[in-house]
Amino acid sequence: MTSILNPGKAAQEAAEKQKAQQAVANDRQLAELRNDDATSGATRRNPRGRRLFVGDAASKTDLS
Repeated sequence: MTSILNPGKAAQEAAEKQKAQQAVANDRQLAELRNDDATSGATRRNPRGRRLFVGDAASKTDLS
């Protein structure tokens, strides 16, 4: 009788369950990425100056 009165309830519950599972998966993936970044020991900085425009910055010694 309830399926007649509210036909989309099962689909709505399935969608909510899927959304909750996806949120958990996203949180786990983000936590893993942050953990990998923290354990790698590498520092990330934005590149500055001509290094943005030169393929090999070591070979470019003059400012022209």
